[in-house]
Amino acid sequence: MHDCDETDLRILRVLQNDGALSVSEIADRVGLSQSPCSRRIARLQNEGILKGRSVDLDRRKLGFNAIIVARVKLDKHDKDALAAFRREITVIPEVQYAVLLMGAFDYDLHIVVRDIDHYQTLLHHKLVSLPGVKEIESSVVLEVVKKTNALPI
Repeated sequence: MHDCDETDLRILRVLQNDGALSVSEIADRVGLSQSPCSRRIARLQNEGILKGRSVDLDRRKLGFNAIIVARVKLDKHDKDALAAFRREITVIPEVQYAVLLMGAFDYDLHIVVRDIDHYQTLLHHKLVSLPGVKEIESSVVLEVVKKTNALPI
């Protein structure tokens, strides 16, 4: 763990709430002048603690009306099989989140699509032909109850 003092943590909390704030606005909210705040943000970026500032788009307003959770079981679990699957899954833009699991399934994928027809096309033309795929179990998300990337700092 990196050594972050309380001022660093205040900066990170502010940025977690709104990554689009200017350095001046961040400095005002954490009680620093602009120059020291800017230096701290640069240090947090250089240390890899602050990995950028993202934008949260409204998927529905952009026509992506469904989220699918697909659990994938691979037929092999060696290093090459996992690497091949990982390489292929990262280039599919609809896959928003992909994690390697311990348990009954190997990967959990969160996929954003325009509708069920879009998912069916994606499933038949891309997902089932990914390297090593043995089984895919899909669920439709009915409601997103909580969505955050914020850490409890």
